[in-house]
Amino acid sequence: MRSAKQWWSRVATARASALATPNTATRAVHQGAIKVFTSDWAHEELPEGHRFPMQKYRLVREELQADASLRGKISILRAPLIERSELEVVHDADYVGRVFGGGLTAKENRAIGFPWTPKSVQRYRASAGGTLAALRALMSDEGAMVASHAAGGTHHAFRGAGEGFCVFNDIAVAAVTARSFHREEALPILVVDLDVHQGNGTADIFEGDDDVFTFSVHGANNYPWKTRRTSDLDVDVPDGTTDDEYLEALRPSLARAFDSCEPKLVIFQAGVDALSEDSFGRLALTRQGLIRRNNLVYDHCIARGCKLLICMGGGYSRPIGATVDAHADVFRVAALKYSAAVTEGRWRAREGEAS
Repeated sequence: MRSAKQWWSRVATARASALATPNTATRAVHQGAIKVFTSDWAHEELPEGHRFPMQKYRLVREELQADASLRGKISILRAPLIERSELEVVHDADYVGRVFGGGLTAKENRAIGFPWTPKSVQRYRASAGGTLAALRALMSDEGAMVASHAAGGTHHAFRGAGEGFCVFNDIAVAAVTARSFHREEALPILVVDLDVHQGNGTADIFEGDDDVFTFSVHGANNYPWKTRRTSDLDVDVPDGTTDDEYLEALRPSLARAFDSCEPKLVIFQAGVDALSEDSFGRLALTRQGLIRRNNLVYDHCIARGCKLLICMGGGYSRPIGATVDAHADVFRVAALKYSAAVTEGRWRAREGEAS
């Protein structure tokens, strides 16, 4: 773990009014339509009565496609399948091989929460592949500020094991790939994990890594229990936390995370299982509260000129409609806010550059 002294030495040199005076002037911005990669084409049929709402991925895509306000502001793209070599920048080769070949033990599959089938492997690969494709789209275009994947966010996956519906850690794969191929444009990287469950796998993978700062706000009494790890900044919130209480905890800690890291790239795990309707969440946030949460993240990124990669995370309401709406809001709000930011000239180009 990095020391508090090391974190706050960065704060001492930060601009005092980073949010009041946007500093995004290192590039000419032409964001255009936000790329939203989708992987629901790699559908996996689960046993009847399974707790995971697989249909949400298709429903989110359909809701975004049907929203007239998003025409010209988002571009829906098919997620590719990730390759083994691309996973092995983070994951143990033996583990990847056993996932691909059906070699996981019954205990390992129980920890993940899904039965193994060839179709499940295809879905795991698309889930990680969509996030990696969004990262590449974002980093290969200097003027792009945000790209996304309407799936992924599988933050419970460790280097050599999966759990909690997570097999491959797409967040970690994206971060390590960004460091390898886009070091100057990406580092340091801030992971903002606002799923109701702590991002234990991501925290473990980047423990002691000065290039990646992990920040997680999650339910104090929720999963994971036995495998919880320590992020660079963890914020526990109690059962029953409401919109105002959650935002009161998020505002100063989010600012602290940005000040500590001063990121060039932010990866936002935008789980919506903090909804009051969620089957697993134990919190009491409303759809509007989550929209306010999303806006806080986007406002920081816009004000500070960070590139932003969004992935979806958890959401388990029954019926599933509340979760689908909240997931769709993540991408809808980003598209509308970033479109307005470009239109209003909230990014300022470097002197002598076109804006």
